[in-house]
Amino acid sequence: MARAVICAACGAKVRGDRERCPRCRERLVARPAAAAAPSNRWVTTGIVAGCMVLGGFTVVLWTSSRPAAPARAAQAAAPVRATTQRPAPARVAADASSLTTIDASPAIAASGLVTGERSYDSGNLDGALRAFQAAVDANPNDPRALNDLGQMLIRVGRAQEAIPYFQRAAQAAPDSWAYQFNLARAHAQVKDWKAAIAGYQQASQLFPTDYATQYNLAKALQAGGDVKGAVTAFEKAIQLAPGESDFQLSYGLALEAAARPQDAVAAYRKYLELEPSSPQAEKVKGHVTELEKPAGS
Repeated sequence: MARAVICAACGAKVRGDRERCPRCRERLVARPAAAAAPSNRWVTTGIVAGCMVLGGFTVVLWTSSRPAAPARAAQAAAPVRATTQRPAPARVAADASSLTTIDASPAIAASGLVTGERSYDSGNLDGALRAFQAAVDANPNDPRALNDLGQMLIRVGRAQEAIPYFQRAAQAAPDSWAYQFNLARAHAQVKDWKAAIAGYQQASQLFPTDYATQYNLAKALQAGGDVKGAVTAFEKAIQLAPGESDFQLSYGLALEAAARPQDAVAAYRKYLELEPSSPQAEKVKGHVTELEKPAGS
């Protein structure tokens, strides 16, 4: 099977023998998935990273890049373009009796976004945070600036502070899947599972075919105690992305929690089929053996 590559446009993991990404239809550049650097569109989404203990061994769920918002969301996220005039003073006399004020705040906000992205790409997180805050201060109703600041706050471990910015971004662009997803993810970061579940459900309505949304919804449902709902959401995620081995591992955990050990075994075997050489493969095999032992043995 061809080695997977990361789509530079949307962040999806794609088979390396494809000419175009099946999600965003952009032409693929051969870049191995394992070595791919984060896209500068870091403000989109990611499967929430974490780890769980399963039968005496640790299951690690690493962060995976996921697609950017659909076209309608991307359009809503585009920065406002400033109207430039010459000689561009703060005020320009239209005639002898009136003055016209030029609003420079959109241009300042756009500049802040560019500076913030460059700072982030260079590893200057403090500089990126200041730049995105300046962009929001200059144009408080720009959903892209609000979203970028929220993502940066999460990146530096301040998820609770990020939530109001994501809320404002989602209110300004209610059709944006990306903003709604990020809001739900922020709620999950602070373990507000009720709000996270509602947010992921809303994001799923905006982008029904996104497997990352379904996966994160399943994780939130399980964390919130709705094991049955989690199993159903994992099943939907797997239908959308049958080749994602992580999904099978998490699905198996949910099935065990739902007292369905034999179904869990099938999920673990599917994981082993997809990842026969993974560092966790032997531990998963051992756990499968334990689950298959007759009762009382």
